Amino acid sequence: MLKGIRVLDLSRLLPGPYATMLLGDLGAEVIKVEEPGAGDYMRQFMPQVDGISVFFLTVNRNKKSITLNLKKERGKEIFRALAKDADVIIEGFRPGVMKTLGLDYEAVRQINPGIVYCSLSGYGQDGSYKNLAGHDINYLSVSGVLGITGVRDAQPVVPGIQMADFTGGMFAVIGILSALWQRQREGRGAYLDLSMTDGLFSIMSIHLANLMATGTPATRGDMMLCGALTCYNVYRTKDNGYVALGALEAKFWQNFCRALDREDLSSGHLSRAVDDDPVYREVKNIFLSRTKAQWREFGEKVDCCLTPVDTAGAVLEGEYARQRGLIIDVPHPGGGTLRQVRHPLVFPGEPGRKPLRPPTLGEHNAALYGELGLNDEELELLKQQGVI
Repeated sequence: MLKGIRVLDLSRLLPGPYATMLLGDLGAEVIKVEEPGAGDYMRQFMPQVDGISVFFLTVNRNKKSITLNLKKERGKEIFRALAKDADVIIEGFRPGVMKTLGLDYEAVRQINPGIVYCSLSGYGQDGSYKNLAGHDINYLSVSGVLGITGVRDAQPVVPGIQMADFTGGMFAVIGILSALWQRQREGRGAYLDLSMTDGLFSIMSIHLANLMATGTPATRGDMMLCGALTCYNVYRTKDNGYVALGALEAKFWQNFCRALDREDLSSGHLSRAVDDDPVYREVKNIFLSRTKAQWREFGEKVDCCLTPVDTAGAVLEGEYARQRGLIIDVPHPGGGTLRQVRHPLVFPGEPGRKPLRPPTLGEHNAALYGELGLNDEELELLKQQGVI
């Protein structure tokens, strides 16, 4: 669907590369612009398969790679030549770096007025936080997400996924696609200042709105959908597994009680999940009476929003992933294939596309720089000069 869109990707690690992989999965031509020598340093992260980081491979399919030193004047000239024919630029440096290099939005728009230029950062391009170093855990803490995550009367729990990085990447894609549509409609490009922390504020919006409207703050482990209710909670099973009960609506709770022949518990639909509540104590004991497998079967038969809490291994080999075709084989740069999770969007009736393998560092130098008119001798000289 994005065939014909060219993206210059200057980002590294996870947020930007995840965003550009999503664009590449949708058909955009993504050119990963990497530092000569080391490249995206996530290439060296462990664990590795055939000398390449699994994490790098996971978010860099459907891309091409060139090496370019943006600190050298010749490197800047080459980047401007590439930017002239690009549709999108995404960068993840600290605020001000691209301006110092003379390659910021204002500079690029002089040669390409239609460029969509996205700066993806931790805290945005202005404000007192803009130059602070940070990682996912810091953005979670500043936005309040970390403070409300975990169980009652215990310390905050770091989520099992990098929420700021992934949501930042998704918001980047939303912004880029919106700007491309604006360009299609009005013929002008756009600059996107995207803060990963801002993205987390967005997904915190219901809790912040409640606080602003009622003065009631969200409390870790004691919110309606985060541990406060008996009908919407996690329970241990007889074999030390866990299940998730989401019987928030009365009909699901009644189905749950009726199937257990415990309609005496029906009136306790919205009882609080505290140990001195008799309904909560009884429900905990009920779940302890059966194994996770037995509760899985129960949840498949009874319409009550009950599912097992599965491990990553079980999820990977489970029916859901198989039936939805979520796991795909992506070619590995060293040969063979690597199993990965496909793009989440499904377009029934659209032709499928075989994924391109993640690129080796600088793999497409000759092809892409050749498009700019640089021959082999010039490329060799640029290599000796440390430009590529």
